[in-house]
Amino acid sequence: MKKIVAFVFVLAVIAGCNKEKIYKENLNGTWKVYKYLLRNVDKTSLFNAQFPNYYITFTDAGQYTEFYINPDSTFVTGTYSFDDNDEKIILENTYLDPVDSVNKTIKRKYTIFNLTRDHVQLRNDTSQLYMDTVLL
Repeated sequence: MKKIVAFVFVLAVIAGCNKEKIYKENLNGTWKVYKYLLRNVDKTSLFNAQFPNYYITFTDAGQYTEFYINPDSTFVTGTYSFDDNDEKIILENTYLDPVDSVNKTIKRKYTIFNLTRDHVQLRNDTSQLYMDTVLL
């Protein structure tokens, strides 16, 4: 019985590693938001007004860069990881707080839906980002 339990555990670990690898391969590249829902109401035009020319680029090394112009070019760089059996993605970045001149870290957690090489949906408690890949 112990051998069966150990075998099942090893299979679960291998399957989990493969899922993360597949997710990273599918996320690798540049994405743009084509639909944005805030509390299940379409606010795509508001999103586009607040974050003009928004793009996010993921690497298979676990890094990401967000870019938008408002009014100057803004780059946010950080790392991403997976949580909750690879069903959630955590975007983490550090910034310098201008008020107290201390580095602070922001973590944003999204549930991943419908991830393919050219489409992904990221959902948190209040919003949903529908994104497709961009060829630059």
